[in-house]
Amino acid sequence: MQAFCTYCSRDKIAEPGDLPAIRRYQDSRIEKVYAAASKLGLEFYILSGEFGLLHPQQPIQWYDHLLKPEEVSSLADRVAGQLRDYRITGLVYFTESFAQDPNAIPYHDAIVAACSRTRLPMLVIDL
Repeated sequence: MQAFCTYCSRDKIAEPGDLPAIRRYQDSRIEKVYAAASKLGLEFYILSGEFGLLHPQQPIQWYDHLLKPEEVSSLADRVAGQLRDYRITGLVYFTESFAQDPNAIPYHDAIVAACSRTRLPMLVIDL
């Protein structure tokens, strides 16, 4: 199964309780990649430093965590397992340029490492 993926956003709805990930994260990048995946009939995931790969409708609590470089390897291990569990055969990962969003670097490093560990073909697209 082919899938689109992008990383989470610091901008979140702070409502209490669980909300679907696609609603919790408030970012036009996430919405655009989700819309493109839906239009093409592809799976879509949000890469979270807290949860790993999230389905858009997966309910999550509000949290505030920015992935740190020292957490990349651990997250990559978790995501590699999720890639296998979800039977993903190819991934297109959408990111902001690192100059525009330097906080995107650890997320990029984690997804690249996870795909490398599972030998999953991956394409990175800068938005």
